[in-house]
Amino acid sequence: MAEPSAAGADDEEPVILTDVTDRVGTITMNRPARRNALNGALIAALDDAVRQMADDPDAKVIVLTGAAAEGVHGGFCSGGDVKGGGRGSPGSEKGVPRDALSGDLSRHDLHAAVLLHLMPKPTIAMVGGPAIGAGCSLAAACDLRFASEDAVFAANFSPNGLSGDYGGSFFWTRIAGTALARRLYLLNEKIPAPRALELGMVHAVLPASELRAYTYEVANTLVRTPATLLALVKDNLNEAEDDVERRRWLFAHEAENQARSAAAMMERMAKRQAGSEAADAAEASAGS
Repeated sequence: MAEPSAAGADDEEPVILTDVTDRVGTITMNRPARRNALNGALIAALDDAVRQMADDPDAKVIVLTGAAAEGVHGGFCSGGDVKGGGRGSPGSEKGVPRDALSGDLSRHDLHAAVLLHLMPKPTIAMVGGPAIGAGCSLAAACDLRFASEDAVFAANFSPNGLSGDYGGSFFWTRIAGTALARRLYLLNEKIPAPRALELGMVHAVLPASELRAYTYEVANTLVRTPATLLALVKDNLNEAEDDVERRRWLFAHEAENQARSAAAMMERMAKRQAGSEAADAAEASAGS
């Protein structure tokens, strides 16, 4: 049965839906009218939902997805909701932790993106729509990625004055190499799902109407493997990557740079606004 989580101030529906059926847990980002863009409420609810699923003994495999907009088969996450409180609103600090490089860096292991990667349960991104910005990073955080033919991937941080978050810079480097990661972050191309498959970004691409059935078929296959064995396999895979302290530092460093880029962007916006107001005042004075 689906369980609602907190709703945002401008949302009539809960921003997260969770469900556990036949040992498969599903986390659905639920702001379809905004293509599941992350505002403060959704950032906080996603953080809570991932932790709860990681701890739920009834869930052996986790599927992360996004609610479908009206008239389409699926969705995922279009990144931070710049217009709707994605930056600086209550809850957003769980997306980009403050003072990320300070204190005990092990706290970042409980960040939604990192925990999707580290939890001793297979995680699957079911990408039925745009995976942009933080959405692209969340897809990369999962163990497996299945996409619909009309899905698209893009980092798209720098056009918005940001450097990147949710671990995407090092997840994508590990998945497909530094050439692909630099292409994503420097060129900001929108990569269609079929091309993403060629580049090794996703594991399968399906017609939109078939994505859900395929994803849950794989999930149900994984469920038949003992949970203790799945945990050992994931432990091996995680240990084959960066050592623990290096991984924590990479995440914290990315978050710190994201905070710095956001502050610089806000400063530029304030200067432009002040200049515009000064120009309007001068024009008004000249006309009086």
